Amino acid sequence: MRLAAVETETDPDLRSEMLDQAVQSIPEADLSSALENAVATGSPAAAEFMLLLVRRWAEVSPEAAAAWVAGLPKDSEYREALVQVATAWADANLSGALNWTASLPEDENKNSALITIAYEAARTEPVAALDIACTLPPALQRDTLLAYAVSQWAATDAAAASTWVQRVPELGLRQNLLAEVAIGSAKQDASAAATLAATAINSGEAQDRAAVSIVERWAQTSPADAAAWVTEFPDTPARQQAVQNLVSLWAPQDSRAATAWLQTLPAGSLREAGFEALKATPAVQDVVN
Repeated sequence: MRLAAVETETDPDLRSEMLDQAVQSIPEADLSSALENAVATGSPAAAEFMLLLVRRWAEVSPEAAAAWVAGLPKDSEYREALVQVATAWADANLSGALNWTASLPEDENKNSALITIAYEAARTEPVAALDIACTLPPALQRDTLLAYAVSQWAATDAAAASTWVQRVPELGLRQNLLAEVAIGSAKQDASAAATLAATAINSGEAQDRAAVSIVERWAQTSPADAAAWVTEFPDTPARQQAVQNLVSLWAPQDSRAATAWLQTLPAGSLREAGFEALKATPAVQDVVN
């Protein structure tokens, strides 16, 4: 591979294609030596090539790739390579990936690998992802992971996800996770999601965020029901945003019904926000002009 050609390529798509082709051209038996050469080269292109090559190796032999990565200096390049191994290994064998991370030193590098594994697991095994997240120290990355895993779980079993979240001791985190459950389950049962948001989440940012997202999803299947629910919420900027989203989705489906509902609203900011959204919908401008 001519890394010099990659270094001078300014088109990102072409550069990526060149690197991918270079990675695929290396015989499996030569992966280790190719990686050693890339590390010795030390250029930006060589660093990119090294990470892609580690990922490829981990897809066919994660144990061997992990053993090679363990010999790297413990710097940012090591962490990035560790993440490549974690991604490939978790995708192929979650339990094997977790057994591997158990042998890693207790540090931020291990945490990065665990976070990567948990995100891979969350797509199909959200409970396993939550179990992994609970082993991590409190931090924004952990909380973001928890939110993602809970939302994935809620899409298939909102009741179980909600029950799990209700046991989270930290109030602020629990409220944010309940919002994720409500949002994640809205496509399957918007009415139940709305009830959860209204009864289990305290008024504030988390509830506002959930309300806006639920209305947006509900409007795609039953805009009239979404409209009836949103009018029950306190008059906040989030409520106005929810109405705008509702009308933007409702009007293309049934502009007359959306207009008729808006006309039932009392004069004020909510009604004005709704009509502004209606006017901004090109397909229905003739209804309101």
